[in-house]
Amino acid sequence: MKHYGVVVIGAGHAGCEAAYASARLGVKTALVTVNLSEIGKMPCNPAIGGPGKSQIVREIDALGGMMGRITDQSMLNIRLLNTSKGRAMQVRRAQADRDAYKLHWKKTLEHTDGLDLIEGMVEELRISDHCVSAVRLREGLEIVARAVIIAAGTFLNGEVLIGNLVYPAGRTGEPPSIGLANSLRKLGLRMSRLKTGTTPRVNKRSIDTSVLERQHTSDVPLGFSVWREQRVLADDFPVYVSCTNEETHAVIRNNLSLTPNFNGLITSEGPR
Repeated sequence: MKHYGVVVIGAGHAGCEAAYASARLGVKTALVTVNLSEIGKMPCNPAIGGPGKSQIVREIDALGGMMGRITDQSMLNIRLLNTSKGRAMQVRRAQADRDAYKLHWKKTLEHTDGLDLIEGMVEELRISDHCVSAVRLREGLEIVARAVIIAAGTFLNGEVLIGNLVYPAGRTGEPPSIGLANSLRKLGLRMSRLKTGTTPRVNKRSIDTSVLERQHTSDVPLGFSVWREQRVLADDFPVYVSCTNEETHAVIRNNLSLTPNFNGLITSEGPR
């Protein structure tokens, strides 16, 4: 049986930052995730920043977090948005290399003193005197903890919807966390879903980029972190802007009944 001050469940953006912050404060910390090879995975969107999110990344950076620094290490393209407006409205947005982003997060956490990385699926929270005392893993390991941080993302009783196809999953290719969700429900905690909407992946070779607006990376040094020297990226990975038209709108209107948001398969609301 292992003993920790803090156990963090989940190794996405939030879980990685929580585990890193806890360990840096001198607390013996464990980060538990289903697959150690997928630490810091960006399953939905490889973009960092943009309106609203850019400020959050900068605040995390100011507080000593790693998201800004790791983005600067792994980004392929970065731009300053809203340049026609005042400085308060200007924000950064970067496109990151998903594999590099994962790799940098994993290396960072592996070299963080006081932090252990544990592969496994948390099935149950142990309660003693109305407080969390331990977590039990599906693999049989029990970890004693003074505090538990749950950063489970979409995994709690997770489902993936593709058209009318619905199947249990934490995210594509990974199992949902059923046991932990049931454990929380037995404790009387109200459960809800973290809903995302992932855009379809298309083959770049199938797109005629010559008719799209090409957006180059910034030609002045730009980044997210104040702790790293900002740089100009090689302009090898441009992004492209496309627009809808009346024909596109007609296709959407004619097929709304097939989308989960409109045919009753999804009843929850997104974050916006």
